Amino acid sequence: MKIALEFNDKSDPEYISRIKELTGLPELGSTATANDFTHSLCLDDSGLSLRRLHLTAGETHRQPTRVDFTDAALHYRLGNSGKQQGLAKAVGLNKHKPMHVLDATVGLGRDAFILASMGCQLTMLEQSTIVYSLLADGLLRAEALGDEELQRIIKNMSLQQVKAQGWFTEIMQNKQPRPDVIYLDPMFPPRSKTASVKKDIGLLQEILGFDEDCETLVELAKNCARHRVVVKKPGKKPGKKMGVEKNKPSFVVPGKTAHFEVFV
Repeated sequence: MKIALEFNDKSDPEYISRIKELTGLPELGSTATANDFTHSLCLDDSGLSLRRLHLTAGETHRQPTRVDFTDAALHYRLGNSGKQQGLAKAVGLNKHKPMHVLDATVGLGRDAFILASMGCQLTMLEQSTIVYSLLADGLLRAEALGDEELQRIIKNMSLQQVKAQGWFTEIMQNKQPRPDVIYLDPMFPPRSKTASVKKDIGLLQEILGFDEDCETLVELAKNCARHRVVVKKPGKKPGKKMGVEKNKPSFVVPGKTAHFEVFV
């Protein structure tokens, strides 16, 4: 995959410089055209987004991916995310007060936002500079809106551009605080050829691929969390094979589109 930066004429030059410095990506222009790239990181009036530059078979338009903490679907989840819901149960909010949660593979930040809305303090880790840029942009836009409830949630969210393994090492060296819960939502391939993937997640999969070291990440996380490690996996419930004995979860929380394996 080849990714370029794309800006409109109204984009803030200082903000453009920050994105260029962070990502190190080339900019679309007279010497670099869209034909030379597969995707673009685009800054326009709606904020920063990831776009596919060329249609694939069966597509009639291109849907960009951005982090939007005002999204209607996300706020529908917010209104139905009581402490008896799957995510809250998996993290342990049905039994404990809001905790410090380390979301070590934060992605587009939706689950982190839900947990932050419940009062948890979220430390969010993202290795990819592209996804980190999308998240940082989403947080800035949400903060700028001046909505009191939205700002209350955002204040519970802290974003770091770093590899999870490196952060875990610093926890074990007492250089970072030990979180109550570590939450992992790795990028898994579909469990079947017919499994549907949300368009925005599919776009991330195109540029990031899949997480090959999930088991290693889980084992490292077990040495760092005070109370539990939660792993989100696709499908309402796990398949028949649950792995070798040492990798079996303490329990599983089913959900509508995903389930959570919990290691206490």
